[in-house]
Amino acid sequence: MAIIASSQSTGGLCMHVIRSKRMRLLLSSYALPAFFLVLSALLLAQASAEQKHNLAVQGYITSVDLPESFNINGVRVVMSLETGFGLEKDKVFHTDSPLRNEIQVGAYVFVLGSYDDRRGTATASAIVFRGDWDETLEGMGVIVKVASSGPEPVFSADGYDIRITQKTVTSFSGSLKSLSDVGTNVWIRYQGRRDKSGQLVASQAQFLSPKPTKFKALKGWEVRDLEFRPPMAALKTRPAQDTAVQPPDDGVDQETEFTEDGYIRLGVLGHMHKIPADNALQTRVLRVGMRVVPTYQKLLPTDNPSKIPFRFYAYDDEKLRSELCANGSIILVPIQVVKRLQNDDQLAAVLADGVAFNLQRQSARIVANNRAFLGVQAAGEVAAVFIPGLDLAALTGNNVAARKIKERMEKQRGRIALELMTDAGFDAWQAPQAWRLLEPKHPPKDLESLRYPDLSLYQLSILNLQYRKAAAGVHAAISAGEAGAD
Repeated sequence: MAIIASSQSTGGLCMHVIRSKRMRLLLSSYALPAFFLVLSALLLAQASAEQKHNLAVQGYITSVDLPESFNINGVRVVMSLETGFGLEKDKVFHTDSPLRNEIQVGAYVFVLGSYDDRRGTATASAIVFRGDWDETLEGMGVIVKVASSGPEPVFSADGYDIRITQKTVTSFSGSLKSLSDVGTNVWIRYQGRRDKSGQLVASQAQFLSPKPTKFKALKGWEVRDLEFRPPMAALKTRPAQDTAVQPPDDGVDQETEFTEDGYIRLGVLGHMHKIPADNALQTRVLRVGMRVVPTYQKLLPTDNPSKIPFRFYAYDDEKLRSELCANGSIILVPIQVVKRLQNDDQLAAVLADGVAFNLQRQSARIVANNRAFLGVQAAGEVAAVFIPGLDLAALTGNNVAARKIKERMEKQRGRIALELMTDAGFDAWQAPQAWRLLEPKHPPKDLESLRYPDLSLYQLSILNLQYRKAAAGVHAAISAGEAGAD
């Protein structure tokens, strides 16, 4: 069965009837009552058709209760056997489309039909999928893992698995001469599209040598005046020899006993925040934090300029509901945040966001050192998108461009955090839940009533596109031409 989208308006139909010759004859006849009955029926039928194809709600699917319904951030969408399915380009929606199987968390859909505001429920006549899997992606990031080698290697960078094919246009800088020279801690500037497995197939790839250089950071954004003293601790034991599984400088292999509180104060007049000498708390935060630090970072020698000496602490802060990054390597998480989160996976999501932030800062040095390779304009574009504070007056004002840049940076960190969590063995699907729990100042008793903030919704979309266990049937439907004809 097919449902055809209607574009005719009730107003247009009414004007057409009134101006027709048949209309004038009817008005002059004794059939006036019958005419009005016919006209009313026509108008009601047209209004019903239009209501059927009105946009009732749109957004990311946040939960499913198949086969009857699903939710879009608090709005319940009810389906039936007569509900049609299609893509944005389609004019005909099919009830027997394989897209019905794509009603999954993280998919972005437009629901056509009616909306009951009193009940917060939409009744779907058709469900249209946005083509997120088919968009062109571009950006820049450090290679944190070589997922596979060979003639078509796959590099994990910037929250994507980027595949280099024989058709990819590649270029290299510094000591890099070919793909055989590319590994972790090398930076890649890429452009491409996802394939049906979720990998990003690069059409262009530029590889940059990891030669960080100094850059001028904006005071008050990248560099803050602060006083910091970690809690005093005594080292109890340490393994006699580090291994590849247990890299050097990895805090989880050190058993410490905290003996005295530390503190941090932002700004000269800032409030003093305590870093308590709580062994169980601080050990947990350190253990989870160091797990989401990319392995390549932990394996770098201490004197390597790319090395970020990450450290993680819990501190007392009743206002902040996310991590705090200080001095380019210290990541602090409020005790109140730790208590609100439900498990280590959610804590890992917050700490991984901090790790991603520090990787963003490091990319400023990479961009500055590769202006000749990237070109001034390209380097400026990369810096403006990925470097906190660089060439920006402020990211917290009302400037539209600044807000968009800030949003893109938050999305980048969100992608990278999912990648870091997955590589560390955490459940990346817990990340959207973490930010959902932290969004309100005071959480309600019914946690199921919480809405998903923008970062959670974006992470759900990435999880749906890149971290699904089953094959993405929507891609197969498109490639086979089964998603509905125009």
